Amino acid sequence: MTWLNNNQSQAAQAAPAAQGVKPAQPEQPEIKHTFDVPVKFRLLGVAEPIAATLLHIALSGCRFRTWMLLQKGTALSFDWRLSSGKVLAIHGTVAARYAPRNGGVGFEYAIALKQIEGPDADALASEAAMLQRKSSSARSYDTSLIDISQFTGYRVPGDFAVSYKGDDPRIGAKIAQASDLTGNALRLRCGEPMRAQQVIQLSLRLPDRVLDVHKGKDDDMVVGPHGYRRVPRKYLRRPFEELKLRGRILGQTKDSQNRDAYEVELLEVSGLAREEIARYIHASQLASLKR
Repeated sequence: MTWLNNNQSQAAQAAPAAQGVKPAQPEQPEIKHTFDVPVKFRLLGVAEPIAATLLHIALSGCRFRTWMLLQKGTALSFDWRLSSGKVLAIHGTVAARYAPRNGGVGFEYAIALKQIEGPDADALASEAAMLQRKSSSARSYDTSLIDISQFTGYRVPGDFAVSYKGDDPRIGAKIAQASDLTGNALRLRCGEPMRAQQVIQLSLRLPDRVLDVHKGKDDDMVVGPHGYRRVPRKYLRRPFEELKLRGRILGQTKDSQNRDAYEVELLEVSGLAREEIARYIHASQLASLKR
């Protein structure tokens, strides 16, 4: 099946054969990887392949959009053609379903991929990294396989700095402290009164110090924050990315250290933010267990 945009340029014909010049040989086709490409995947028991649009692919998972309603846990497979021309048979499971990012019909799915071994894994990882560099939309979908609901029952009491901005464009961002992060909320301590239901913009970078709990060789395979797959340790302890979040003030509260704070519900959490929050909570839980 065709997965990628193939551009094949024919060499211009040389002078007529009567002049003794042979036509130039056609160039080899160039395999060009881009996101938002039409794809087809297969389901067990369904004879015909199903059309979809591939939005992102990485070693641990991919994301695509299709018209078909799929349930979490559905197994599927598809082919991926490497730049070398080799075709990989890739198998995965639906990890989460979302409404289309930009509206429209159908559904978007995060797919957890079955582990790929050896040189094929290295080749796929290399080409996925290339895709991320070339596509401006890649970062927002990167490893967005987390069903963040599994992280809403645990709060990390540690403090971290945030900047926040209200809905008045004339007022710039202000610095505050946050703590008690969970999968869908945090507690904010700031020097001004906030009103209930107020929506704010948050910028933050979670503290890397919690990642010190991941000790050992970079390439050792360990259980990741997803809980259902193993990942290289270096994936777990890479520095956190800066996050841009939207939040809604729910009201006044006390944080875990009995300080005055505001309860903030996180809204429309992106794939990157889900992944970073999951890594932060996972590392904090491990640290607590090892004390």
